[in-house]
Amino acid sequence: MHRPMSRSLLLVLHLIADLQLCYAVLPLNPSARGSECSCYRPTGNDAALFLNHQFFDFRSLANETFASNLTPPALIDDAQQGGFEPLTSPFFGKGLLGDFFFPASWNTSASANSPIAMVNSQQNIYLARDTSISPVHLTLRTNRLSRFQSASDLETVEPDFMHASIRIRARVTGSPGACAGIFTYHSDDQESDIEILTSDNDNIIRATNQPGMDPQGKVIPEATTQVVISAPGSEDNGSWTDWNDYQLDWLPGQSQWYVNGVSKLNKTYGVPTEASNIQLKMWSDGGSWTGNMSIGGVATLDIEWIDLVFNTSHDAPGAACTKVCTVDNIAYNAVPQVAGARIGATRVGLMSACALAVFWASFVIQ
Repeated sequence: MHRPMSRSLLLVLHLIADLQLCYAVLPLNPSARGSECSCYRPTGNDAALFLNHQFFDFRSLANETFASNLTPPALIDDAQQGGFEPLTSPFFGKGLLGDFFFPASWNTSASANSPIAMVNSQQNIYLARDTSISPVHLTLRTNRLSRFQSASDLETVEPDFMHASIRIRARVTGSPGACAGIFTYHSDDQESDIEILTSDNDNIIRATNQPGMDPQGKVIPEATTQVVISAPGSEDNGSWTDWNDYQLDWLPGQSQWYVNGVSKLNKTYGVPTEASNIQLKMWSDGGSWTGNMSIGGVATLDIEWIDLVFNTSHDAPGAACTKVCTVDNIAYNAVPQVAGARIGATRVGLMSACALAVFWASFVIQ
């Protein structure tokens, strides 16, 4: 005699089917999508076209074997003033990330304007996760010792970027007296920055185009602007201690800053005109900009993903753009979508199936 399935078993079967659909269609590495694009356009900048796209998703490493036991490396101590520590993971020395970024090792001596010597160490750049089930993220760290400040600097291998839209999902935590920097750099007078100072209120970031001072040492008011963070999906103030999406658009004659998709500032002063690299830094030198971190203090810049569209000094995007894609307001994070395209029924159905899987799971677990 055929016995009807129990309600619990039916729920389990539905759950399995729905989850299989999610995993079958949702890409684990969404940067593989959008390969049909020949160039990219940020929303709100119809005239801006970029030929190149790179997406680094540290969250996608969660299922790697090494991700099950990610322990932050020991803090640099006073005996490590040379900055010669090895890479914390082979991940930083090879493959896509290693071909694009490298952890820099250099130092500065103490001076009148920078009273604390600073030493960059590869040991301060590592992969981490909050808990065993949290997404993996990249961390850049700085800590203060009695004789120097240990810092971190991740730079692009190539110094040939000529305009870019730089997007990073990040948070900053730790002791006052540090600066988290996301910026383009050619020289001290050709630089465009997002900077988060841990001595500032936690709802303030700094948007800067250099130079910040004139030849007489006076502050140039147009150089730096304080920007208030908006919480995601809200008009309330956010905090740089939470995860936020930061964006810097370097365009011909204009720099633009966004936080969580909200346009915050346009600046025409000091827009870089020379080919540059892109740098991520966590640092302090005890000067007036960063402040002086107390001995024993530690601060970190955590990054879930880096999304870049850019041109080099050799690119001429106009003629090459046979299919323009957007990298804003798209169906999946960092998956370029053909400009003007809509989310099709397949994608809507997929999102509904995933939501349904979670719905079923809530019953099965009870």
